[in-house]
Amino acid sequence: MTDSSLLIPKDAKITLVPTRPKQRIWEIDFLRGLCILLMILDHLAMLLGSYFGPAWFGSGMAGDSAAFCRWCAWFHDSEARRIAHGVVVFVFFSISGTSCAFSRSNVRRGLILACVAMLYTGATYAAESLFSVGGIRVTFGVLHCYAACILIWALINILVRRNTVAATIISAAIVVTVACLYYLYTPPADTPKWLAPLFPYIDANGNPPLFYDPSEFSPGDTFNLIPYAAFFFTGTMLSPILYPRKYSVLPFLDGKWNKPVCFVGKYSIFFYLFHVVALAAVLMLVSYLFITPGDWVLV
Repeated sequence: MTDSSLLIPKDAKITLVPTRPKQRIWEIDFLRGLCILLMILDHLAMLLGSYFGPAWFGSGMAGDSAAFCRWCAWFHDSEARRIAHGVVVFVFFSISGTSCAFSRSNVRRGLILACVAMLYTGATYAAESLFSVGGIRVTFGVLHCYAACILIWALINILVRRNTVAATIISAAIVVTVACLYYLYTPPADTPKWLAPLFPYIDANGNPPLFYDPSEFSPGDTFNLIPYAAFFFTGTMLSPILYPRKYSVLPFLDGKWNKPVCFVGKYSIFFYLFHVVALAAVLMLVSYLFITPGDWVLV
């Protein structure tokens, strides 16, 4: 048996290089957290403008005390909100694609998220029946779309054997294809309804689809793969360009100031799943105790 010490010269110098601990990229967490917080504010405006405001102040919401609820109702149907929503959704999906390009466990992450999305669907159907409130069920929402994009990305990496150049080219091709379908193609009326998650609930010209009714398909939240997959794969396409070493490109800006928002971004799935219930519960409690004593409004 050979003594391994004989294979190493006595004057050899051995340097131990510590491995760099895996660090989260703070700006990605920050942007994701900012998107989630803006979404929460948007849903708060929706609840106040569409449900609690009319219940508190009457359908017309007249009077100075109802001014904020009237503003919420206006904002939720405004052009400003439509533009802001588009920007926030693009940022959220693109940074999600960017972060997925770092991961080597996208199959597991995608399958877990798909299961969570299906449970969320079941919960919204149950809530709609229990509280007799229409339009809140989610058949194919942001979680479903996100899970599908992650699994598609995982399949791409399996097929190209994690070749970064090939995966980037395929991502660019998906972005172009989805954009062309969104702007140039209208599915005919005889398109199978099971393809509803693929095609947009409203096209680039503002027209609803011919083969399914968006108000019946997923009225509570609808994120079809066209066009939102293009946002996600924009992120996977740009990831090797923006983060070739998978480290923050803004380390000098990192600090305690961003930790609360980064916390929301790190645990965004939990904030997404429970924020509507939390908002509704708080507003119901306010109703019961202060504004409409003894009346929970939504029950």
